[in-house]
Amino acid sequence: MLGATIPLTGSLAAFGAQEKIGDQLAVAQINAAGGVKIDGTKHKVVVDYLDNQSLPNLVTSQAHTLVLQDHAIGFLGTPSPPLIIPLSLAADQLKVPVVHNNPIQAWLSGSKSGYTYSWDVFFNETQQTTTQFLASDEVKTNKKVALFDDTTPDGITMGKLWTQNAPKYGYKVVANESFPAGTTDFSSYIAAAKSAGAQVVIAQMVPPDAEALWKQMKADNFDPKTAFCEKCSYQNGWGSALGSLANGTMVSDVWSPVFKYPDYQAIVAASKKAFGGKINPGASNVAGAYTVALVLMDAITKANSSNGTAINKAIGETNGMFPSGHVKFTSQHYYAVKAFQTQWRNGNTVIVWPKVTGGSSVQAPVAGLK
Repeated sequence: MLGATIPLTGSLAAFGAQEKIGDQLAVAQINAAGGVKIDGTKHKVVVDYLDNQSLPNLVTSQAHTLVLQDHAIGFLGTPSPPLIIPLSLAADQLKVPVVHNNPIQAWLSGSKSGYTYSWDVFFNETQQTTTQFLASDEVKTNKKVALFDDTTPDGITMGKLWTQNAPKYGYKVVANESFPAGTTDFSSYIAAAKSAGAQVVIAQMVPPDAEALWKQMKADNFDPKTAFCEKCSYQNGWGSALGSLANGTMVSDVWSPVFKYPDYQAIVAASKKAFGGKINPGASNVAGAYTVALVLMDAITKANSSNGTAINKAIGETNGMFPSGHVKFTSQHYYAVKAFQTQWRNGNTVIVWPKVTGGSSVQAPVAGLK
């Protein structure tokens, strides 16, 4: 039995719903082949899901329940550093492995000594935080940047990197706004960005807060040439929550059907069914969850054991193609997928940087805020 503590309610619920779709695709595939092999016998996989309500403290208690009471032998991932950090720490304590998709540096910041039983497949912010400037280079701006970053681990990590990277790419941060998650009034931050003449907006926020920010930018007639909403618009709910206001928003991504990685057709079909026929970052989250679930279940079979230490060792030896690419972990327990930039258009997203077959060009100014 596998355990999953994911956000099905609360500020990160959209990510949890997408995580579950990807998990179930992987479990269905493995079970169709007979399940995972333990002690020479194949067993069908069952997943016990608990709703952590987007609350970090609940993640820790649920992880212990899943192992000590429900006898889970591995954890499926949970999204966002505030949730995966406590799960990773619990996995180390319980000696039960977890494989997940989270911004790598923010996840690593949760443990000075690193993790033993936690493994990450996602982008590395040291590369991802350059893509906003490279995509903005595709259009004419005054290169003045406004940062809107919350004080969660990924907000802090990415905010520092954007501040460091901006001058390297010829940009200047003229407004650097930081606030706690749950903020609802952004009027003073928007006024500061407008007064400074920012034409590039880069945000790192939880979705409900960012939706409020975008609505207030529209109401205050703040219409930058490029606008990026990291994490906030990396889920299908961005388009459904904001409608046409979402158009033109850019966001980092790590998976697209144009690359035709393994099982991409199944991911597209499941995503379109779940997300109103659209292909957007919701599909990427499905692909990511699908990948890490397959990595975990593949390791169980290779270990031929329900022992956490044996499974963990097999995860570390992973070296093969999955829906997110060719996964091979570093000594720090991560596989970095190269980030690219996509742009929201009527509920779908399309790759706009770098140039790829099947992609498009950056559209500016930001259509939804114009």
